[in-house]
Amino acid sequence: LQGAPNFGVGVNSNGDVLGGTVISFADILGDQQFNIQAYSVETYRTYGASYVNLAGRLQFALQGTSSEQYFYGLGAYYAPTLGFLDRDDAIATRRSNGGSAVGIYPLNRFQRIEMSAGIYNYKERFANDTLRQQSEGFQQAQFGTTLFRDGSFMPFGVRFVQETTIFREYGPLKGNSVMLGYEYAPGVGNFLSRQTVDLDARYYARLATNGVLAFRGRAFRSWGEFPDFFFFGGQSEMRGYDYLHFLGHKAFHGNLELRFPLVEVMATPIGILGGIRGTFFFNFGVAAIDGQPWNMWSRDPAVVRPTTGYVENPFTGAPEATFGPPVEVSGFRLNNARASYGFGLTTFAIGFPIHLDWSWPTLFNREWEHAVFAREAQVNGFINGSDYFRRVRFQLWIGYDF
Repeated sequence: LQGAPNFGVGVNSNGDVLGGTVISFADILGDQQFNIQAYSVETYRTYGASYVNLAGRLQFALQGTSSEQYFYGLGAYYAPTLGFLDRDDAIATRRSNGGSAVGIYPLNRFQRIEMSAGIYNYKERFANDTLRQQSEGFQQAQFGTTLFRDGSFMPFGVRFVQETTIFREYGPLKGNSVMLGYEYAPGVGNFLSRQTVDLDARYYARLATNGVLAFRGRAFRSWGEFPDFFFFGGQSEMRGYDYLHFLGHKAFHGNLELRFPLVEVMATPIGILGGIRGTFFFNFGVAAIDGQPWNMWSRDPAVVRPTTGYVENPFTGAPEATFGPPVEVSGFRLNNARASYGFGLTTFAIGFPIHLDWSWPTLFNREWEHAVFAREAQVNGFINGSDYFRRVRFQLWIGYDF
C-alpha cells in the first residue's frame, strides 16, 4: 500500500454531500501499480481501477471506469410547455462505462507521446423524462438529430504533452504546460462515429520572488455523427458565471492572472498553514453547439429594446420583461462570447487552498449588456435581471488554481 489512502469529504451550497478516495498498491520498486478510485457527488458516482507498468521507457496502463456526471443543457434545449429551460430544469446526466489501454513514450524529460484505444458506452439524457421527450423533438426539428448520445464508441487517440512547470507549495511558479490531443472513433458496425481535437496551453512567468503572471487557454472542437461535448464555467475557468454554464461541441476559454503574495505561507509538519495571496484576473469564454452561431464579437450597429421593468405573467407567474423604444447600439461588443474581470484572495487551511473571488461580468458595451443580461435573467427566472447580472458576483471554492 503506497501510504495512507487519499480521502476527502465535503458539502456544497445546495446541501449535496460529496466525497471520494484513491487507494494505490505497488511492488517494492514502485514500477508496477494498481489504483482504485471512488468518487461521489450526491447520487452521481464514479468508480475506476487501473494497472500501470512503469518498468520500461514505453510505459502502459489498462483501466476501466464506470462514471455518472452531470451538466446543464441550457440554451439549445427546448421544451414546448416551458420554453427554453432554466438552470434547475436543465440538469442532464452522462453515464459512461468502458475501458481503455494507454501507452506513454517519453521523448525527453519534458515531452511525451500518449496513445490510447478503448471501448465506451454513453447514455446522456435529462433527469426529467418529460423534458427529455419534448426536448428531443425540438432537437430533431432544429438540428436534424438528437444532440444527446446513446450508444457505444471505440475511440483511438494520440496526445502530445509538454511539461516544464516548476511548482511551489501554492501552485505553479514558472514554466509551461501544453497538451494537444486528437481522437477518432470510427463508425463501424453499431459503433457511433466522431472526431475530437483538444488543446490546453498554460504559461507561467515568475515575477520577483513569488509573484506569477499566468496565461491559460483551452480550445475544443468535436464533429461527426455524434460529436462530444465540452462544458465549463465557474471556479477558475470562468469566474463570475455559474458552474458548468457553458456547453458546446466547440468551445474556447482563457484567462490572464496576476498572482502575488500578501502574507507568506508557512510550511508545517501538518501541512501548509496561513498565508494570503492576491489575484487580479480577466476571463474570456465562448461555446456553441453545431448549428448555433459562433460569432464572438461585433462592431456592426444593432437595434435593441432596453428593458424598463418586469411584470408577472398572470397565467404562469413567471417574470416577463417590459421594453422601452428601440435603441441603436454601436461600437465593439461581445455577441456569443462572455468575459469577466475582478480580484480574488487565496489562503490555506491545513493544506487546502481556499479561494474568495469577486468578479464583474462584462460585454464591453453598457447598452448591449442591459439588453442581453436582462434577457438571460428572464430565462433564468430573475427579477431586475440586468442589474443582477451586472453587479459583483462572489464565489468561494476550494482547490489548487493551476
